[in-house]
Amino acid sequence: MPTFRKLVDTPSLTVSYDGPNNWLYVEWKGEHDETSVFAGFELIVRCLQAWECKKILNDSSQVTSSWETAAQWLGHDFFKCIAQKGVRYVAWIYSPQWSDRHAIDASLQFVTNPIVIMFEELATAYAWLKQSQ
Repeated sequence: MPTFRKLVDTPSLTVSYDGPNNWLYVEWKGEHDETSVFAGFELIVRCLQAWECKKILNDSSQVTSSWETAAQWLGHDFFKCIAQKGVRYVAWIYSPQWSDRHAIDASLQFVTNPIVIMFEELATAYAWLKQSQ
């Protein structure tokens, strides 16, 4: 995979810009609660204001807690916001937490824009996002 330019680098969240692919790579790590999830997604929106990307590779594979409390907000607010910023495709790598997977899947039931596809691992998500037009 290409070298990324780090835009945000904290112990629990890294947001990088992949210039050749013109997308954001978002890497969530460790424990998160509702507050940290909201703060992280606010940072992503800020990055989208600076870097007009149409795609996001969102990697939750290192998350060790559930996002259940933020799932409804994701489905109703976050995806609408990033669609308004021009994002058309999101490749989202599942967290290993079963309750988190269920909550994210439920939040996506009514999301039509952007197109969000869930994946088990990074390589498949990367390949799908790369070919998405």
